[in-house]
Amino acid sequence: MTQYSSFIDIDTNVELFESILPLDVDGSTSQAYMVNRGGEQFFMKQLRAEYLNDPRFRLIFEKEFKEGIQIEHPNIVRYKEWGENSQGPYILMEYVSGETLQEKLSNDPAYFRDEKHLEKLLLQLLDALHCLHEHHIVYCDLKPSNIMLTRINDDVKIVDLGFCDTDHYSFSAGMTEYYAAPEQQKKNSEQLDIRTDIYALGKLMAHIEKMRGKRLSPKYQRIMKRCLEKDMDKRFESTQELTKALKKKPAVTLSACLGGLLVLLAAFFIWQPYDRDKKNLRYVKNFLTKDKTVEGIYYKILSEDSATCMVLGRSLFKFKKDTVTKRINLYIRENIKIKDKFYRCVAIADKAFYESNVTSVHLPASLREIGEQAFYGNPLLSNIHIPEGVSRIGAKSFYKSGIESIKVSSHVKKIEHGVFAICKNLKNVQLPEGLESLGLDAFGECIELQFIELPSTLKNIDRGVFWRCTNLQKIEIPAGVESIGEYAFFYCDSMKDVYNYALEPQPLSVIFNRKDIRVHVPQASVEKYRQAQHWGKMIIVGDLP
Repeated sequence: MTQYSSFIDIDTNVELFESILPLDVDGSTSQAYMVNRGGEQFFMKQLRAEYLNDPRFRLIFEKEFKEGIQIEHPNIVRYKEWGENSQGPYILMEYVSGETLQEKLSNDPAYFRDEKHLEKLLLQLLDALHCLHEHHIVYCDLKPSNIMLTRINDDVKIVDLGFCDTDHYSFSAGMTEYYAAPEQQKKNSEQLDIRTDIYALGKLMAHIEKMRGKRLSPKYQRIMKRCLEKDMDKRFESTQELTKALKKKPAVTLSACLGGLLVLLAAFFIWQPYDRDKKNLRYVKNFLTKDKTVEGIYYKILSEDSATCMVLGRSLFKFKKDTVTKRINLYIRENIKIKDKFYRCVAIADKAFYESNVTSVHLPASLREIGEQAFYGNPLLSNIHIPEGVSRIGAKSFYKSGIESIKVSSHVKKIEHGVFAICKNLKNVQLPEGLESLGLDAFGECIELQFIELPSTLKNIDRGVFWRCTNLQKIEIPAGVESIGEYAFFYCDSMKDVYNYALEPQPLSVIFNRKDIRVHVPQASVEKYRQAQHWGKMIIVGDLP
């Protein structure tokens, strides 16, 4: 028994766990596992062997549990139990189904281009930090790998309280230099307070700005700049003050009123018949920022030096009649003459033809990028040829479209979040060699898809990639696939066989919702699959070379 036996049961028998799966989690002094007990999953954190005999680190580990067990907050992982086994002490915590913020930024960097998502993240982090500060705890190691986003709703869960400010912080290994405040790098715990975490939040904003590939708006720039003041006294004094700044609405100035009036007048006089159409403001914005209109399509100069331009969207002047009859045919030109100079069209902007009743489209050979949601919600768009030079197809670019067949260009390395999701007529998909990743829900609910050949270069199949592909009959997983996300093949009702060529079974949580699926694996790996988490619940057949 330990000093905590008065308020928590202690498990001293590792055999109580039905399964123990090591996790690839960045922990400098501890190892992380996903464990199963009585049908319930937990996150287990165990002190590494090299620190077991160091009383300082053992004390930090015990202090983490003592502090964590007292904290109950929806955005902080719940500490459950303290236990010991032959490998030493461990802590059980609630298992969070989701991904770290770092994984989110890597897999879906465009997610935070919508600053509503950024605001939600920051407000939930601040609420969690406020809870810690009320318990007189300074977190001290706020970074993307210590922040989980839940599978449902992308809610924040702060994990790992191991290096919160304690009497022992100065010799701990918890500091991550990039996110550490100037006073923190001096390793004097007496100087650390709430403003230390506020500095780390500013560094987190800077990292998100870099990963999303787009500068933060002026409001967030001002907040980030104040968070990152080297002088602690110039930063926000508290999480409440910072929360208030985030929620503050911009002051309405005379120029803003005039600008808004201009937009409203334009919408009233030009698109009065469409005053209930939520897309009007986007049409007005494109109209005001375009450099050229050609055959009803707005173009904007990207670079004078490289003589390139992009498509902003369509004009209601040209397509007003077609919109009523639900027939929009687009022909995007390769070279556009703007002010006596020709520009190559290399990109289509985000939401350029969002829910625009597009029936057909010609894309130029010069095209390199298709923006997020560019052709979102066009059920009459049945065929499209993606030029070979395209290297990026943005998230949800063909979401809910009517395409029946698609060939992805060889320059694309990743199919991003939901690119072809809910394309209910999609039957034929050609993926190129060189493709490395299938993003979140990439082909979710493609109910007509029966077969898809995955390239040998594929390394990652993300969460829900083939979710509800009810007619998908089989899948062949290349040997190089290293990870398969949750629910990847949920509700694939017609699926009977999966051919997994990987010699080592990929670590899983749950990817099938049935147990009658035959998983064909290499002969030499049969026992590994039968013993592996989740794979072992399937029918394992060792008939692959």
